[in-house]
Amino acid sequence: MILPLTKNIYAYAQHILSNPTDAADITQEVMIKLWNPRRELKGVQNPRAWALKVTRNLCLDWIKKQKPVYGGEELAQNEDYTSNPLQEIETKDTVSLLPENQREVLILREIEELEFEEIEQITGLTANHIRVLLSRGRSKVKEMMRNER
Repeated sequence: MILPLTKNIYAYAQHILSNPTDAADITQEVMIKLWNPRRELKGVQNPRAWALKVTRNLCLDWIKKQKPVYGGEELAQNEDYTSNPLQEIETKDTVSLLPENQREVLILREIEELEFEEIEQITGLTANHIRVLLSRGRSKVKEMMRNER
């Protein structure tokens, strides 16, 4: 029941973290968290949604731990940095430019192909809110793709 979910867990973690090494670490942590109480998980109606919810929570914790805290000196050192927004759009994955909540819902629905009920369980959002975020995310992706042409 748990081992076949490894690919889904890794793919979802990689989408959130954008780093294969970190995604592998998170996948390992999720598998340990699910493996130890595996006998108790038999009562879970949707193991995939449960596993992805655990993955999401661990990824968010990972991100919080990894964020550097900058003081005034570090910010002053980076004042000279300039970037070209058009170059950034061309070089980054379009989906990664979406706001976090839209990106997450879009990945769960379009890439992981989860049902709305499963996305509700993972994110804690209502179905209507998920539909709104999904619609807005799709619109932004279409707009970005048109602008890249």
